[in-house]
Amino acid sequence: MTGPSTVPGQPRIGGARGAGLTLADQVVSSASNFVLGVLVARAGGADALGTFGIAFLIWLTVLGANRALVTEPMTVDGSTEREDAQLREGMLASVVLGVGAAGLLVTVATALQLAGIDAVALVALAPWIPSLLAHDYWRGMAYRLQRPDHALSSDAVFAAVQGCITFALFALEVASVPAYLAAWGVGATAGAATGLCLARVRMTCKGGGLAHLRALWPRSRWFLAEFGTMFPSDQGYLLLLPLLLGTVQFGAYRAGTSLIGPALVIFVAAGNIGLPECVRRLRYQGMSGLAAYTPRLTGVVLALTILYCGTVALLAEPLLRLTYGEGFTDGVVVTQLVAAQFAITAVGFGYGVALKAAGQMRQLWVVRAATALVAIGGVIVLPSAWGLVGAGLVGVLAGVTYTVGVMAGYRRFHRRASSIPSSGRLHRAETVGASRI
Repeated sequence: MTGPSTVPGQPRIGGARGAGLTLADQVVSSASNFVLGVLVARAGGADALGTFGIAFLIWLTVLGANRALVTEPMTVDGSTEREDAQLREGMLASVVLGVGAAGLLVTVATALQLAGIDAVALVALAPWIPSLLAHDYWRGMAYRLQRPDHALSSDAVFAAVQGCITFALFALEVASVPAYLAAWGVGATAGAATGLCLARVRMTCKGGGLAHLRALWPRSRWFLAEFGTMFPSDQGYLLLLPLLLGTVQFGAYRAGTSLIGPALVIFVAAGNIGLPECVRRLRYQGMSGLAAYTPRLTGVVLALTILYCGTVALLAEPLLRLTYGEGFTDGVVVTQLVAAQFAITAVGFGYGVALKAAGQMRQLWVVRAATALVAIGGVIVLPSAWGLVGAGLVGVLAGVTYTVGVMAGYRRFHRRASSIPSSGRLHRAETVGASRI
């Protein structure tokens, strides 16, 4: 069911064309981040890449919190029609979160500097967080309203501006991580402005951001709880690695994981398509529609993940040497272990998306909590014992825990939803999802 146009004269884009535009958008987005990391490594070596990796992990923390508090609740609970007031309030909410996160980051970085720990890169990241969040917000709303062409245009502008500045810095032999972070932030500002223009929403400086956050809180608190347990198991535990391994070895680890990183194109693109589609299937076709779509989504993600990750794992050594240089070949085993982690996680991908679309955030929270405990426990023990290999094994253990948990949670939800009488399918689908919030 496609529904009416989001903007008069501009119909939604779905089907094969929508999937193609979504994939193209994710390629542009991930490629720009990947190239940025490569240039930082080439300009400043493993230590610079390790420092950049720390800043990037902190950015992912802020990004995930914003998606949990604003973007995802608006996608799952909101109307699929265009509502300018809600779009404007969501933008203001993201900016409010961005300003608060930037202030907190500066405070923490200042404390670290006073303690003798170099945190200049974190201070350099702080001013760009509102722009980065605004850009991601408009991307999320573009997918909610089935306008992947708007997301692609926004990301293309982001990548073009960032690319011009980044390559100029590299050509001038600038090795400063803050300079490359500034290039990233300027690109995000351009991308956010493009997304706002394409959305045709007239922004005002009057309130609405905090009020919108409060209105979303009954649902967003569970998204935040799920993220609060998901991030430590997926990325957060990596913040301990610089302390355990040092920034140089962490740079080698980042190089290995970055080769597999483009596989995130598959996961994010599938999520951008899959979450709204799962919501529509459950809302209009009930549990049978969701049950039919979920394994198909998982199958596509798994096949593409195995194809990419398997190829990179087999060619890890020459790819590391060619991309980052001779000093990064220590990351070969890490690359192979992270490839295994991605493949294992892909097995449960669609089931996690289906649970989120159905509002089963408590079940996801339990799974994420268990995965976080495994990841944090593993990172305390394994890297100290086996170095980079141990760090890679932590991800594999976390991937197994998540996949087993999310598939078990989906089966429980499926049995419970299927036991409800089939009459009133639309009402049943909405009630089943809402009852778990």
